[in-house]
Amino acid sequence: MGTESRPHFFIAAKMVAALMMAGLASAAEPPPLFQPPGMWIWDNWFVQDGGRWHAFYLALPQAVGPGRRWKDNDPYKHVGHAVSTDLIHWQDRGPALCALPGTWNDRHIATGSILHHDGRWWMFFTGRGRQGDGVGLAVSDDLMAWKTQPRPLFPLADTFAKQGKPFESAWEGQAHQWVGISDPYVYPELVDGWFYLVLCSRVLNVPLEESGCLTLMRARDLHHWEPAGIMAWPRCFERMETPQLWRHEGRWHLSFGGVLNEPWAAQHPEAMPALMRGLHTHQNYVFTLADFLQPAGVAELHHIVGPKGGYIMKVLPMADGLDAALFTINDAKRGTSLSLPSRVHYQPDGGLELLPLDNAAPSP
Repeated sequence: MGTESRPHFFIAAKMVAALMMAGLASAAEPPPLFQPPGMWIWDNWFVQDGGRWHAFYLALPQAVGPGRRWKDNDPYKHVGHAVSTDLIHWQDRGPALCALPGTWNDRHIATGSILHHDGRWWMFFTGRGRQGDGVGLAVSDDLMAWKTQPRPLFPLADTFAKQGKPFESAWEGQAHQWVGISDPYVYPELVDGWFYLVLCSRVLNVPLEESGCLTLMRARDLHHWEPAGIMAWPRCFERMETPQLWRHEGRWHLSFGGVLNEPWAAQHPEAMPALMRGLHTHQNYVFTLADFLQPAGVAELHHIVGPKGGYIMKVLPMADGLDAALFTINDAKRGTSLSLPSRVHYQPDGGLELLPLDNAAPSP
């Protein structure tokens, strides 16, 4: 498989890597983690424009109170935005997107991804509405002002409900129906003339505890999407959240956050891959693949050990191969924040080791 274009996200970034290392080495203590004033944050995604990085993340005002942090607060959930030149020091740019009354996306907005194509920026996001959910699209010329398209690109379903028409794909020789749930990640380069979008999805007609999977959609033009199969279905996750797909030195990496039903996992140890036994829910994982269009097997799955409290890892590929990883950090005392960057060390067996930037060796 060949690639046909290279967006700004992959432009040479040696200067950025040098700035990151200098920023950590010159500080007597690590710089404070980025916390937008008055906000809780969670899922994140990033894009590079010239010498600046743009972080986008889900945000919610702390004023709703801890008891309403995850429920009954749909109108306040939005996509926040910050910029940085070194991935360490961030400047808050306020809300970028929110759900709007009178539109299909009138309930709340959730995780997405961004790419640069045809001279513009394209943000794909999870949209929830009273009449149904879908993958939404917003377009911008400058990463600041966004225009949301009037209709979803294709439908999504709630995690716990069967809504919308399911897709059907083969897995291990059998046909299975599935629905997309959330978290569209669009690989930012054409692959053999197609754009590919990875979804957090669920296989129908199996217990919820083992229904979580990752699926593919594809399009020629970023508007008209069709199903392209089930990528990974280990049959032990309730959800496989916030996926990311990237390529490094000829191998494909497919990362996600794994959500387990812990009582079910404890009662069904035989269903758990050996590397997962004893692990809690909401851990970071990665499949390392020779070809992302072929099904990902458990033998290709690796657990990622990130910073304390770190979840929702995103890897920022650099043209010099010295890739960086960032997480959302959840700390009981400090709240939620964006982590400091780590250096990604690609191990021979396909796993990822995360190293502090101030003492990390370059990747081989």
